This record gives sequence, structure tokens and C-alpha cells, in this order.
Amino acid sequence: MSFSMPLSAMSPLMPSSPSAPLSDSDEYLHRPPPSGGALWSDNFWFSVCDRDADVFGINHIHASLSHGYLRASAFYVIDGMAVQWASRQPLEADPMFSVLGDGRLSYSVEKPFARYRWQLDAPRFGFDLTFDDRFGVFDYNHCLGGNPLGAYEGYGGHYEQALVCRGELETRGGPRAGERRPVACWSHRDHSWTHRFERPGPWDVRHRRTQAESWGHFWPSVQLADRHLNSFGWMSPTQPLPDGTPAVGGWIGDAGGTRPLRSATCVPRLEEDQRTAMAFDMTFETTSGEVLTVRTGRKHAHTRNGLMRDENDAEVRLDCHEPFFDFEVVETGERGYGVVEYSIHPPWPRYRY
Repeated sequence: MSFSMPLSAMSPLMPSSPSAPLSDSDEYLHRPPPSGGALWSDNFWFSVCDRDADVFGINHIHASLSHGYLRASAFYVIDGMAVQWASRQPLEADPMFSVLGDGRLSYSVEKPFARYRWQLDAPRFGFDLTFDDRFGVFDYNHCLGGNPLGAYEGYGGHYEQALVCRGELETRGGPRAGERRPVACWSHRDHSWTHRFERPGPWDVRHRRTQAESWGHFWPSVQLADRHLNSFGWMSPTQPLPDGTPAVGGWIGDAGGTRPLRSATCVPRLEEDQRTAMAFDMTFETTSGEVLTVRTGRKHAHTRNGLMRDENDAEVRLDCHEPFFDFEVVETGERGYGVVEYSIHPPWPRYRY
């Protein structure tokens, strides 16, 4: 399946309550709450999944106004080869920034909730990518039962968006060094502002060695010709949650806009290391009662969001994987592609230098 399938491409302050609507200022940085010294940050995540160009990647920025630093990263697999860029810099941007980044990787909001631009000029690769809205923004406060991401972190807000990505990428090494290739694909993004990793990690994990203790979260982006599915939940059925916390949330987007899902499940098939996913079986139930069973097909690439850390650069706080798959909906025969982010606990190795 290629990008030429039918597309539906279109076109502050924290909310004071879960029902407060998003405003244009929510597209930028959020000042931390007045009390407490916990790490507070805005986090921007965009996917790129172009099978024709053989380009798969994640652009990510973690920007903390409370602690005055920014981490910028681009984790890509190009022609089957992992190529990555990441840095940590002092954060000097105005909350209503025009450009956010580290001098190599930059992010800008061209039009709130409608158009975004990422640019990279790094030694191994570079790109200039524009992302346009496809079905509208979904606020995770509108999940049935509320935002499930708030189970372990104090969230100010979190929203998601189906996108169309277009642009150009240049390779600067390997057998195709100097080649520029067009990029055109469906995409996904999220933006959250939160007390990230406000709870300390465990003191001792030596007895766990490399074995996974438990499955963590699932967060698929299922990009189809006429609709887009996203959900957040826990792969382990025994995952302990605080009282009153919803176990799952998510949304479906199509030409009629975005609306919440009723439920979702995700069952992984892992390789021998019990960390690397080879396949997933997923279900999504809409509020109208439609059940969609989504199975993964070919696995194109696998990378990690490698900067899931708090203010300590040495300690990995979340073993966060980003594998790219083809998808098929069993009930309808619809086909698509995207990412199934997931985590495994505890992170291993815990300290990466």
C-alpha cells in the first residue's frame, strides 16, 4: 500500500479543568504549577513511517521550564540502518516559541492544530518535513473515564493528532550518501505537559538482571486509508492502578472528526529476550459497538525512544520501544501501517552512558 491511497488531509495556559477546551497557546510550552519542585516538562512526539522511501523514525523533544533544559532527538531507521541524533541543551526559549530545538533539530508550529515543521541538519542525515492535520485533534481528557495517562504522573494536558507528512530526507553516509529522497506518508503526534517521572525509581534492580518483570503500556497508532486508531492502556492484565484510574483510553478519527473509543486491548508476541516485540494482536471497540481486530503484518523497523529520563542523564526511566508494522483489520480487510509503542519493566540496562 502506498501513500497514494485516499487521504483526508485538512486544511497559554493549562486547561483549568478536564472539560476546558484546548487553546492555541496549548501548542507551546506550559509553565510549571506554582508549588513543588518536581520535574515538569512539555513533550512533543512525531512519527514518520514511509515504506516506499524506507524511512522510519521518531522526532521527540522533552523541554522542561522547571529545570531549564531541553532534550531533542531523532531516532530513525533508514534503509534498515539505525541512524540517530540526540542532544541536551539549556532551555532559553520563550514559552510561545517560534522555533524549539538544539541548533541541529528544530520544531515549529506553523499553524496551531493544523501544520508543523521539523528540520534536521546532522552529520549522518538531515530532513525538512511538514506535517498537516488529517482528522482533527483529540484531547485525552475526553477519553471515557478521563485521561488514563494520569495513573503515575501529574498531567496538565495531553492530546493526539493524525497527520500527513511530506518533505525531503537526505542521507549523509553509507552506500547512498548524498541522496535526497521525497517523504510522503501518514503520521501521528502527541503533545503532553506533565510532572514526568515525579516518583523515584527503585533503589535496587540487580536481582532482575535482563529478565522483564512485567509488560508495561501499549500505545498504537493504526493509520488506515479512511480512519485512524489510537489507544493507551496496559498490556499486563494484572497491572496495579490507583483507585478510580481508567485502565484504557483512546480515540478514532475519520472524515467526521475524532471521538473516544469504548475500550482497547493489546497482546504482544515477544522474542526470546522477552523485550523485543515481533507481533501484536489488538482490538478496538467504538462507542457505537463496532469491534475492530487489528493484527500486525510485516515488521519494517524497530527503534527506541532513547531519552526517556528524568533530570539524571545516566538513568533510563522507561524502556520505551517503537516498532513499525503493517496492519490489517480482520473484520473489514482494511490495511495500513504505523507504530505500536510499548514498554517493558524494568529498563535494562538501567544505566546507559
